[in-house]
Parts: sequence; structure tokens; C-alpha cells
Amino acid sequence: MPTATRKTDLTPLEAIVVEHTLGEEARRNTRDGALARIQRLTRERQKLYAKSAAHPLFAPANRARIIAISAEIELLWDILRRERATRRVQIERALNVTCEDDDNDHREPRDPSRDPSSDAA
Repeated sequence: MPTATRKTDLTPLEAIVVEHTLGEEARRNTRDGALARIQRLTRERQKLYAKSAAHPLFAPANRARIIAISAEIELLWDILRRERATRRVQIERALNVTCEDDDNDHREPRDPSRDPSSDAA
């Protein structure tokens, strides 16, 4: 069985496949996922801001909901970023691609006492 060699860059075709796959998932997410929820919450928050501006007496009542919506939006963006990063890593692993930084992490740690540059003195 041949062993697969790891590479650090996608070929142009692989890059297109990855972007297409991630784009399809993003479009699906726009309809019924975290991104759709973010968009709904953003619209609600904009309406509350508009009501507060039009009727300053409602501003204190709307403030708590605006803060709650903002916190939920931040949480959803964090979840969405993690999902996208995880999916991208899965695709790149399937294509046998690794980051150059990952290659460096698997090397043996350097022992400063065996550093050849310190022997030059």
C-alpha cells in the first residue's frame, strides 16, 4: 500500500473544490443555521434601536434586550467560526494537506545544551 505524502498547499483544483464545498455549506447555513439566527437577531436589534431612537422613553426597556441579543450574536459568531474552521480542517485532511506550522510542531524539541552555535566560542 503506497504511503501518502503530506503537502502544504492545495492545488488550484483542490482550492476550487474546498471553496465550493464551504460555499454550499454557508448557503445552507444562511437558510437554517447559525448564520440565519444571527441575521434574525440583527434585524430584531435594529428594530429595537429604531424604537428607542423614535421613543426615548422605551430606551431603558429595550436596553436589556439589546444587550442580550448582542451577547447571543457574539456567541453564535464564535460557534460559526469554529464550525467553519473544523470543516475546513476536515476537508484539508481528506485532501492530505497540512499547514507548515503543523510540520514544525511534530519535530523534536531542541536541546539548548546541544546547540552547535554555542560550541563556536
